[in-house]
Amino acid sequence: MSSVGIIGGGPGGLAVAHDLARAGHDITLFEAASDFGGLARSLELGGIRIERYYHFICADDAGYFRKLRELGIEHKLRWKPTRMGFFYQGTSYPFSSSLDLLRFGAISLEGRLRYGLSVLYCWQMDRWEHLDGVSAETWLVRMLGHETYRATWYPLLKVKFGQYHNEISAAWAWHRVHRIVRSRRTPLHPEVLGYIQGGTDALIAALVAELQQRNALLLPGMRVERIDVSGKRAVGIVTADGVERHFDHVVSTVPLPLLLGMIPNLPAPYREQLSRIEYIGVICLVFRLRHSLTESYWLNINDDHVPFNGCIEYTNLNEQATPDGSKIVYVPYYLPQSHEWFGYTDEQLVQECVAALRVINPRFSSDWIIGCAVSRDPFAQVICRTGFREQIPAHSTPVQNLYLMDSSQLYPSDRTMSGTFDRAQNVASLIVGATDTLWSG
Repeated sequence: MSSVGIIGGGPGGLAVAHDLARAGHDITLFEAASDFGGLARSLELGGIRIERYYHFICADDAGYFRKLRELGIEHKLRWKPTRMGFFYQGTSYPFSSSLDLLRFGAISLEGRLRYGLSVLYCWQMDRWEHLDGVSAETWLVRMLGHETYRATWYPLLKVKFGQYHNEISAAWAWHRVHRIVRSRRTPLHPEVLGYIQGGTDALIAALVAELQQRNALLLPGMRVERIDVSGKRAVGIVTADGVERHFDHVVSTVPLPLLLGMIPNLPAPYREQLSRIEYIGVICLVFRLRHSLTESYWLNINDDHVPFNGCIEYTNLNEQATPDGSKIVYVPYYLPQSHEWFGYTDEQLVQECVAALRVINPRFSSDWIIGCAVSRDPFAQVICRTGFREQIPAHSTPVQNLYLMDSSQLYPSDRTMSGTFDRAQNVASLIVGATDTLWSG
C-alpha cells in the first residue's frame, strides 16, 4: 500500500486518515496545534472537559452514524427533544412547535402562516440546485413577505455575514432549515437532536486511539511549511523544523488560505479559483453558569441591544455535560477577520457579552459565572454567495497525487461533521482507487 501525508488533524483529517488506515495505507498526520480535533477540540473549564464550539447531531446525519459504527461507539449516541426560542426586541418567545409559531406575536398572522408553509416546503424538498443562483434574501422575502423576513431571517443573516448578508445563496439557507426539520417526526413536532456521551471529545479520542492501533504516525504540534512538488506531482511535505518527508499522496484538510501559503507554485487559474473562496471568523465564548439562562437549547435573537444572533444552552440538550448541575452556554460572534474584536482580550470580550446576556435575562449577573473560556478561529465559515456551486473545488487538484478537502465542499450544508465524514470517505476512495478495496480492512 502507499504512503499518505495528511495535513490537518481536525475531524476531516482524522477521518481521511482513519479510512485509509483501515485500507492498510501508511499514514502520517500533521497537526499544527498541540492537540487534535480542530473545531471539534475540547478544553478544560472548571475541572470538566467541554467542547470549544457547540455541536449537535440531526436525524439525517448518516455519515456521522457510519463513523460511530466503524469506531464501535454508536452506543454513546443520545437523543433528546429540544426547545427553540426567539428573543425579539426584549421579549422571549417559545419557537419549537406549530402552536408556538401561531402565538409568535412579533409578526402578523399571515406572516406566521407563511413561515409555517416555508418550513413544510423545506422539509419536503430534496433538490436544491435551482436555489444556487438565487440570494437567500430574495428567496425568503418571496416566501415569507418582507415583514416576516425582517423579523426572523434578516438578523440571522445580517449578524452572521455582515456586509455579505444579501449575497448569501438561498441553497445555504434552505439546507439550514431542511436539516433541522428532518430531525422532527413530522414538521409539526419539535425537533429531536443528538449528542455523544462525553461530547465530541469522545469521538476524537476514539479516532486517535484507533489510528494509533493501526500504526499511523500522528504528529501534533507539527506545522507544515510547504508541500513539495516535483514537476506537476506532489512528492512530500516539509515541516517548520525543516524536515522533509516523502509520500506517494498528500491530502490537505486545512482552510484554503493556509493551503495556498504552503504551495506557491500552483497553476495560476487554480490558485485564482481557490483564492475567490472567502471565510469569516468566529469568536466563541463558553460560560459555565450556576443557573440556567433560558429554557431553550437554541435561542435565536433579534434585538438592537444584543450584538449576536443566537446563543446555545448546551445543557438543555446534554444534561450530563456537567457533574454538578451547572449550565453550559455558548455565545458565538461571527466576524470578519479584520474586526477589532479579534484584537480584544478575553476579559474585554467577556464584559461585552455579559452586558448582552443581561438583556436576554435581566436576572443574570456576573455572580452566576463559574468559569468562562474564549476560542477564536479566523476560518470558521465559508461565505457561500449566489452561484457558489460553480466555485466548489474538486477533491482532486491539478497537482498529481495532491488531494483537497475543505469546508467549502460541504455546500449547501453548513459545516456538519456528518458531511465532513462523507467527504473524507470520497477522498480516501480516490486514493485507494476502488470503494470495495477501501472497506476490506
